[in-house]
Amino acid sequence: HSSPRIAEGHVFIGSDDHDLHAVNVTTNRASWRFDGGDRVRSTPFVANDMVYFGADSGDFFAVDFRGSMKWRFQAKRGIVSSAIVAGQSLYFASMDGMLYCLDARNGWVIWRFRLGKATVSSPALSESHVIIGAADGFIYCVESQSGKEAWRFRTDHQVSSSPVVYRDSVYCGSVDGGLYCLEVRTGRQRWKFDAKGPITGSPVVFDDIVYVGS
Repeated sequence: HSSPRIAEGHVFIGSDDHDLHAVNVTTNRASWRFDGGDRVRSTPFVANDMVYFGADSGDFFAVDFRGSMKWRFQAKRGIVSSAIVAGQSLYFASMDGMLYCLDARNGWVIWRFRLGKATVSSPALSESHVIIGAADGFIYCVESQSGKEAWRFRTDHQVSSSPVVYRDSVYCGSVDGGLYCLEVRTGRQRWKFDAKGPITGSPVVFDDIVYVGS
C-alpha cells in the first residue's frame, strides 16, 4: 500500500511487516528498518531531516535518517493517510475521522478538525488551506493556520482519492465515478468528468492536462 519516497540517497517505504524500510540507492542494501508496531500503509514524507509516517496502530512517527525515533503521536485509530509538511506544520488524517496539524519538530498538536467520517485520503495544500476527502462523500477545505472550515463540497459517494491542487483549482475523484474540478478559494464546482466507474486513485496534472485512473 505504501509508495516509496527517495531522499538523502535512500528509498524509504512502509510494509505490511510493520516496518519502515530504508534502502541505500547505491548499494541496494538495507540501511535500517524501524518497527511501526503494525502495518505501515502510509507513504512516508521527508522534510526537516526527518521521515514522517503513520501506522495501522494509530501511531504517527518522526524518525531521523539513522532510524532513530524523535517523537511519536497517538491517534485513536489507524493511519493510512500520508502526511505533508509545510514549514514547521505537518498535516495528516486518521481513520478516527480527524485531520491533524502537528508541530513537525516535536509532534505537539496545533489543531485538529473533525471530518464527517474516517478517511484514507491524503491532504493537499494550497497557499493557505488544507484540502482532503472523506468517506462521508465530502471534499473538505480547512484553513491551514487556524483549522477552521473554509468550505465543503458534497459528491455522491465516498472520497478515497487524494486531491491535487493546481493553480487556483483542486482536482479530486470520488467513488461515484466523478472527477471534480473545484475552485480552491470557494469550493465552487467548475466542471465534472464522469469516468463511468469508481475513482479511488489520485489525479496528476501535467501541462494543463489532468490524468486519472478508474
